[in-house]
Amino acid sequence: MGSERQFVDLLFRACRKFPNWDPEVTVDVGDWGRLTTGRPRWAFWRPKRCIFVKEGNIYGDETAEKYGIPQPTVMGEGGSDGLTWFKSQDTQDMDIATSVERQTPALAECAVKAGFQFSSSGAVLVMANDCLTTIHPASSLRRLLEVDGLRGRVLVSEVHRCASYARYMAPPRTSGVVIGLTAQPPLGPPAQANPKWVLSTNKGELRCKADSSGERKYCPLYRLVSLTEIGQGIGRGASVDDETPLPLPDALPPWMANST
Repeated sequence: MGSERQFVDLLFRACRKFPNWDPEVTVDVGDWGRLTTGRPRWAFWRPKRCIFVKEGNIYGDETAEKYGIPQPTVMGEGGSDGLTWFKSQDTQDMDIATSVERQTPALAECAVKAGFQFSSSGAVLVMANDCLTTIHPASSLRRLLEVDGLRGRVLVSEVHRCASYARYMAPPRTSGVVIGLTAQPPLGPPAQANPKWVLSTNKGELRCKADSSGERKYCPLYRLVSLTEIGQGIGRGASVDDETPLPLPDALPPWMANST
């Protein structure tokens, strides 16, 4: 299993959301399209990747207005100096011991940090200054099942945006890791260096970006729902409050969908 598929698999099983392998590629709530596995040359029947291909946006083409889908709500827009993280199922939060900072002096310079303990291979996504854009109520999206052009597609219902992110995948036999973000330097003439992500180990795979502007330019995580009728339906004339309609089912990575 490649590192991209493994990271997506571990995180999705824990939070039912899709890590964006390239967080600099913008993903917006209301985007719709399909999931593809890319173009593997060998063993084409074996899905190795999970790529969301956008085909449209329900807010850009007035579909949302026509079917009464509420405008997205932004949570945490005011900003936070702390960290938000998502971790694989067997990964536990870990207290940060002083000895770790002695072994990695750069961690002492970090304004915020978090520790994680692994029982096997694990994956962690850490975000700074995170906010969540979502559609509420989620059940209102069932109205889109009436749109012929959307049937069988997937739709972005939640997006996490952040100013900085760190994506880490631990190899087997890694006991734990501490991930920290150095303090943002004060603005001055000229602007000083960007903050940096610091890791307590040189093992594993780390991909990260840190930005001093505070602009939420990265989209490292999003939720996809499947525009597929399963069970209860709802029409344009019905209320989303009628008998507590079910939300649309989560879309699955191709290798999980093929195993069901």
